[in-house]
Amino acid sequence: MEMSARDGRKLRQETAVEGRKGGIITSTSTDEHKYPTSSTIPFPFASGPYACQAALMDAMLDTLKLVDENDECDHDPVVGTTRKEHKANIMMLESPTGTGKSLSLACASLAWLKYREQCDLNALTQPSKEDKLLADTGNKISTKVDSSSASARPNNKNKPDWLYDWTPPDQVAKEQEKKRQTKACLERAASARGALEKDLNSIRKQLKHQRLLDGYAYAASSSSNIGKQELIRKAREHIVKKAMIDARSKGRIKGCSIRRKSDVSVGKKRPRTTNNEDEDDSMYCLSAYHSDDENTNNKKFDYNSSDDDDTKSVKDGEGKQRFKSKVASLINGGNLDGSGENKLKYQHQVNKINSRSDDVDAMTVGGVTPGSGIRKIVYAARTHSQLSQFVGEIKRTKWGKANDVRVIALGGRRLLCGNREVTESRSGGRKRSEAIITEKCLDIQKSSKLSCPLLTKDDYAIPTLSMHMLAEPSDIEDLAGLGEASKTCSYYASRESIKAAEVVVVPYNTLLSKSARDAVGLSLKKSLVIIDESHNIPEALRSLSSCTMTASAIDGAMIQLTNYVKKYSSRLAGRNIFYLGQIRRFLTSSAKYLRSGRNRNSGVKMNKEMVTATDLLFTLKLDNLNLFNILRYLERSGLSQKLHGFTNASAEYKSIEVDTSPNFVSKHISQMSVVETFLRCLTSSQQEGRVIIEIPEEGANKVDTGSRDSVQSIANFRYLLLDPSTEFKNIRQEAHAIVLAGGTLRPFTHIATELLGSDKELVKKTNEVEKSISCSNDNTAQSAISMLLTTFTCGHVVPAQNVLMTCLSKGPSGVKLDFRHSSRCLDSTCRELGETVIKVIEEIPHGMVIFLPSYSYEAFLINKWKSTGIFKRILEKKKIFREPKS
Repeated sequence: MEMSARDGRKLRQETAVEGRKGGIITSTSTDEHKYPTSSTIPFPFASGPYACQAALMDAMLDTLKLVDENDECDHDPVVGTTRKEHKANIMMLESPTGTGKSLSLACASLAWLKYREQCDLNALTQPSKEDKLLADTGNKISTKVDSSSASARPNNKNKPDWLYDWTPPDQVAKEQEKKRQTKACLERAASARGALEKDLNSIRKQLKHQRLLDGYAYAASSSSNIGKQELIRKAREHIVKKAMIDARSKGRIKGCSIRRKSDVSVGKKRPRTTNNEDEDDSMYCLSAYHSDDENTNNKKFDYNSSDDDDTKSVKDGEGKQRFKSKVASLINGGNLDGSGENKLKYQHQVNKINSRSDDVDAMTVGGVTPGSGIRKIVYAARTHSQLSQFVGEIKRTKWGKANDVRVIALGGRRLLCGNREVTESRSGGRKRSEAIITEKCLDIQKSSKLSCPLLTKDDYAIPTLSMHMLAEPSDIEDLAGLGEASKTCSYYASRESIKAAEVVVVPYNTLLSKSARDAVGLSLKKSLVIIDESHNIPEALRSLSSCTMTASAIDGAMIQLTNYVKKYSSRLAGRNIFYLGQIRRFLTSSAKYLRSGRNRNSGVKMNKEMVTATDLLFTLKLDNLNLFNILRYLERSGLSQKLHGFTNASAEYKSIEVDTSPNFVSKHISQMSVVETFLRCLTSSQQEGRVIIEIPEEGANKVDTGSRDSVQSIANFRYLLLDPSTEFKNIRQEAHAIVLAGGTLRPFTHIATELLGSDKELVKKTNEVEKSISCSNDNTAQSAISMLLTTFTCGHVVPAQNVLMTCLSKGPSGVKLDFRHSSRCLDSTCRELGETVIKVIEEIPHGMVIFLPSYSYEAFLINKWKSTGIFKRILEKKKIFREPKS
């Protein structure tokens, strides 16, 4: 199904039919039940959106309407039928820089989200035809059917009509039970969301009152020179300080009560001592592995046991409390989505053994993953400045101004950690790298001697900070400021807020990596994913999906495995011994080949070679190993986590000294997990990637700490992803719809080939759309809307006749304008550029903007102009405003 932008506008003008249509409320009785359009969205411009902005929003909303209608027809929230395979719609929206693209995306996506949230709650209360008939007859489906259903019956005289109309009693009972569960799910979600908004509104009232008081105080002070944004920031910090004092006092009281009860509890675990070492180490012993059968639907694994989850962070594992505070229950994902429990934590493990996850995901409002909270908008960009810009655009919208949207920004510890002992080096106070900060943070949390002052063991401080983060739209800087003011970790608090957030802004790495999404608890199911500057996505996917297995990692995994087998060989089942032997064989062959560095055919010393995965196995003489079975064993048994826990429990690994060399490997990451990642890459098809074997030359084993490529001085196998579409597929299979936005997306065929290459039909369709798009330079917006692919492109808001593009090679004095790095700082170049600017200023009646390659060059140029008098001559003609670096 396809339609143009004109057809979409005509369709919106038609009167909607009352009733339930695939779970979407189409009644025209109130504006709340109308699907949003560009004409009904409250745009923050007094004159309304530009034509290109309105066209972009219409293309996006028309597509979402098609997706919603098709989605509800395929998956009824009451009956529970499911589609055969989900593929998210792809929207390629190209809008040039300066056309207000970010604001248009924010307004359209928020309008859609608010509409869908209301429909998610209403759809579960709308009775289907079967429910109405069932209510009329009690426990039987009425025999009175409409003519359409009667005509659909097969023409068989041997079977009477009542046989087709009869429903077995067990099916009727099952439908009634499902209806009861659906009602309970709805009530649970509605109650939790109402309680959350009530507490957030209370915080917002406090902030409003505090800002009024601060405003009066600063107005009364003659020396006050504070801006509106500073006033807002100080009020938030003041309120969160007061809230945290109350939260910590509650946590201490509750913690003492819990400890007194736990001291006499029967099932309390005993502390570790050297006398019961064997009993404590049993938690690292592998469970029996029964079969290689790929059909795992009948297998039972206890993922809730402590034996199978050694990857839990300190926050989720060691710091897990025996009680749940009221504020923590407000942002609990299971309450907000109606499932009643937090299943998201084990969802990725359940999916590994059970390919049919529909039964697990059935009873949630909106069909989201159980435990993931509410339906979301996930916005991803390459840099944190772009993420902050999008949050700023959200604040300009109707919902942002009214604080009627919950926004959370995710970032790394380097941006959010407030413990300077962790983030800053002792010499010079410079910021450490992300990897080193993460290492030190985990070291402190797991140490029995050290503790982080920003992390508490109670269940009040982190959730309280999370609530204050959700009270108003906040970017990374806002979250870091709240954490610093409240003396609480904003890194963990931001992750705690994900389930209750309506908009989550993340960097590329968090969105594109499935393991990263699982780690932070971000589910894309039923969510709208928006990727800005999406022409960068293919390269980002290649970088994320490539991996390196060094000789040192192989040796480390071998040492761990050898010690582990020595410890537990008498307790391991035969199948475990078999697979551990195959893993050991793979490690031994790989290490031997990297050490020898000789081609098995010629025996010649080599430095670098590119091979396929199959060729590598033949080279290592491992062609008779079934890597798929080995990988499946590693995933199900959790061997990497077992080895990690076993190794860290040893005395030699308890030092908290951090290796700062460029090739250091975190002791919080199992060496076997590196091998597992490499095996996962090898099991992909040969068309997707290649393996590069890198062996340093003689005498090149010294590590150059100042080189960016110093890691290559260690012999390694490096896997390079060639086809990023295979990694993008997991996002498309999970998300509700995906928006690929940017100012330079065309040709669309290039992006489609890179990201959707495995879907040949969609790539072909993109090619056809690309050919049909006009090459004219006018401002007419052109869009093609369909169920699986939507393309949109438009001109700039500035008319083409108002644009003049000119390249100047020489200045007024005839001096060449050469801005290469070697010549741009010459006195002649700086002077000639200044004279050129003065000549242009004389011809421009109003303002003008000058773009320079960097802040440092801008500062250098201004100083040069001031010393030569050019700056003063410019000031005589125009006022100068310089953009601050911050």
